[in-house]
Amino acid sequence: METGPRTPTQATSALAEPPLPGDFDAALPVQRPARTLVSWNPSTGRPLEEVPLADADEIDAAVDAAAYASVLWRGSPREERSRRLRRLASAILHRAHEIARLIAAEQGKPVTEALALEVLPTLDHLEFLAQHAGRLQSRPIQAPHPLYSHKSVHDVYEPLGVVALVTPFPLPFALPLVQVGAALAMGNAVVLKPSELTPCCGLKIAELCEEAGFPEGLVGVVATGREETLHLVAHPRVDKVFFAGATETGRQVMATAGCAPRPVVLSLGGKHPSIVAADADVRRAARGVVWGALANAGQNCGAIERVYVDEHVAAEFVEAVEEEVDGVRVGDPLEKDIDMGPLVSEERVEAVHRQVTEAVQAGARLLCGGMPMPCPGYFYPPTILLEPPPHARILREETLGPVIPIVVVDSLERAILLANDSEYALTASGWTTSAGTADRIMSGVQAGVVTVNDVLYAFGEPASTWSGYRSSGVGSTHGFAGLREMSRRRFVSYDPCRTEAPVFAFPYDAEAARVADASLQAIHGRSLMRRLLAVGSLIRGRRFRARRRVASFLLSILPGHR
Repeated sequence: METGPRTPTQATSALAEPPLPGDFDAALPVQRPARTLVSWNPSTGRPLEEVPLADADEIDAAVDAAAYASVLWRGSPREERSRRLRRLASAILHRAHEIARLIAAEQGKPVTEALALEVLPTLDHLEFLAQHAGRLQSRPIQAPHPLYSHKSVHDVYEPLGVVALVTPFPLPFALPLVQVGAALAMGNAVVLKPSELTPCCGLKIAELCEEAGFPEGLVGVVATGREETLHLVAHPRVDKVFFAGATETGRQVMATAGCAPRPVVLSLGGKHPSIVAADADVRRAARGVVWGALANAGQNCGAIERVYVDEHVAAEFVEAVEEEVDGVRVGDPLEKDIDMGPLVSEERVEAVHRQVTEAVQAGARLLCGGMPMPCPGYFYPPTILLEPPPHARILREETLGPVIPIVVVDSLERAILLANDSEYALTASGWTTSAGTADRIMSGVQAGVVTVNDVLYAFGEPASTWSGYRSSGVGSTHGFAGLREMSRRRFVSYDPCRTEAPVFAFPYDAEAARVADASLQAIHGRSLMRRLLAVGSLIRGRRFRARRRVASFLLSILPGHR
C-alpha cells in the first residue's frame, strides 16, 4: 500500500494485493487531507484505501488538460490509436490477476468472475475497437439521389472533444475502461469519474493508460462526490456526458447537462425478466437463471430479477433452482472456489433485505435465504421467493441483490405480458428448445437486449449494442452504435465534375422550369413511359447536360439502383 495520499487526477496504482486488516491504520499518512474518500473492503467491512476527493478546481484542471490533449489526439492517425489501444490491452493482460484481485477486494466479486466478466471482456472490446474504429470515421452514403449521384458523398464521424464518463460500482473496471477505449478510438479525450464505492478501480485505469503511453492529460480520473460530479457534467469544455448508474441520479445528470446544453447517453437501471417456456430444458434454464441472478451477488443492471415460468414445468424448475442455489458457495472473493461474494456496502444489504421482507409480508413464499448473514462484511445469502404479489417492490423496483423471485404463469403470452409490465426495458432472457418460441420471446419482450438460452453474455460481445429505453436509459453503448455515440456525425460531399453551375442555380428561366418539371417525372413518375419521356427531355436540354453528368444520372435511375 502506498504511504501517502494521491492526487485525484494522478494515474496511480491501487492495491496489487489486498491489505491485511491490521495494516490500514499503520499505512495512513499522519497528515490526512481535509476531504478524503475511503474505499471499503466489503468482505470484512474494514477500510481498504483512502484517496483524496477532487474539488471543483481540480476537476477544472482535469478537463482543461483533457481539452488540450484532445487537440493533438484527434489528429492522430488510425494506426496510432490502434497501436495505443493494443498496448493498453497488453498492459491489462500482463496484470490481469492483479486487476482481478483489486476488483475482488474493493467491489466483492470472486477473482474468477472478475477475470471472466471484467478483464476478458475488456480485452475483447479493446481489440474490436482497435480493428474497427477507424473504419467508421468516414462512410460513403449508399444510393444517393439521382440528380447528385456523381458526387462523392460521405458521413464523417469526427471526435467530440472531451467526454465525461460517470460510472457505477457493479462493473468498476470493465464498464469504464470499455467506454474509455471507445472514446479514445474515436479521437476523444476523457475525464472519468468512478463510483465512490470503487475509486481504486478507477485510478487503476488511469495508471494503465499512462503505462500504455497515451498523451498526458488525455485520460483523467477524478474521485468526487455527487455535487462535484454535477460540476463535471456542467463544465463548459465537456462535449458529451456518458452516465451509467441509478435512474434517479441519471435524471439529475440529464437535467444538468440539458441546461448546458450538451448531449448525454444514459445507461440506467434494469429489472431483467427471464421467461421459462413449457418446452424449455429445465435443468439448463435453472442453471442459467441462478447464475444470471447471483453472479456479482446480483449487483448488475443486466442481472435476472424476475422469473416467469410456465405452470407445466414450474414444480420441476423450482426444485432445480433450489438444488442449484444449494451448491452456490458464498465467502471471501479472494479465496479459491468461491462462487458469490458480498454486496458492495451495508446500505445495499439493507436495501435488498427491505424488499425481501416486504415481499414475504405481502404473501411471497420464502424458499431459502432472506436474512443477512451473521458474519463480518456485507454478505446476503442467495434468496428464492415464490409467487410474490404483482405490486411487491421486489417485482417493480431494481433490487441489485442475490434474490430470485419466481412467478408461475399459465401461458407464454402471459409471461411476455408480465415481462413487459415494467418501467425498465434494458435486458431480458428466455429459455426454450423451440425456434418458434424463441422468436416469440425475442419479438415480444420489450428490452434493448434479449437473449434466448443464455444470459449476461451480451456485454462480453464487442459487436453487440447495449441500449435501453423507458427508465433504463437513452442512447447506446458498445459496438458500432456505441462508437457513433462517441463521435459527431457530419455530412460532406465533393463534386469532381467540371460543370458550369449547380443544376438548379440561377437564372430561373423557362429552361430551368422545364428541367424542374422533367426531373419530377423522371424520378417519381408513376409509369415507365412517363419517366422515359421525361429523361429524354432532360438530356436533350443544354442546361442539364452542362450542369450534370448524364451517364451517372441514367445509371442511377435504373431499377434496383435506388
